[in-house]
Amino acid sequence: MANHNLKLTIHFFSEEPIAAARKLDLMSANSAAAILQKVPISVVSKVMYAMLPSVAAKVLILTSEDFDRALFQSIDLADIAAILRYVNNKDRKRLIELIPKSRQALCKLLISYPENTVGALIETNVLVIDSQMTVEEAMLRVKKQTYFDNHEVLIVNSKRKIVGKLSIFDLLRAPASTTISSLTSTGVITVNGLSDVSTVLEMDIWQKTDSISVVNRKKEFIGILRHYDLRASVTRNKNTNNVTQSVAWEVSEAYGSTLLSLSELFTQNKASTH
Repeated sequence: MANHNLKLTIHFFSEEPIAAARKLDLMSANSAAAILQKVPISVVSKVMYAMLPSVAAKVLILTSEDFDRALFQSIDLADIAAILRYVNNKDRKRLIELIPKSRQALCKLLISYPENTVGALIETNVLVIDSQMTVEEAMLRVKKQTYFDNHEVLIVNSKRKIVGKLSIFDLLRAPASTTISSLTSTGVITVNGLSDVSTVLEMDIWQKTDSISVVNRKKEFIGILRHYDLRASVTRNKNTNNVTQSVAWEVSEAYGSTLLSLSELFTQNKASTH
């Protein structure tokens, strides 16, 4: 019976992650943690994304390190930061250490920005070229980059302040010994990482681009903000604040008893082991 309930739960989580998240939000953190650890990470990641970050944080401190490490590999860094923002300092330090070392500093940066600001939504895996590099050196960096947001690369100076952007096609045509600073580059519009999400969403710039550069108070480049991520964040907040009766919610009612049964089963099993 328990195995049957678990299969139903996995199917529900996979098909209706938002409705499943709302159900878990109403359960105790211990029960939610017990259930989530029985579900494949590929399914869990969608549900955890849909959960309220404050609730997901209470669950995350109760799950195993193997679970947490696998989860951190399955969800975006911005989503990890959104959850860890609600975790106490001691547990946050422990959880951050489960993130690949190369991404820990970036995670801390995202956590430092309030969740209603664009700094909490930035993508940090962006190709950036130093203005003092030669074209040959810049192309080596281009070849090592595994992800491209578009065909343009940002150019920064020694203080990580943006001085322009350049098309990769222009790099390919330029002589290898040419210094990047000597190439013609276009200006770059930026927003401060502390800017309010709703305010930035209304900017006219989105009629011309799908992403915008984000800087900190010192005007240093920290990442880019995608229009898609911005809209998704605003929509997600609206859905959270306006809990209405929907088809997904009605479907979730049919699984309520199954989740409750699993919760009681895991709780009983845990108690019997002590």
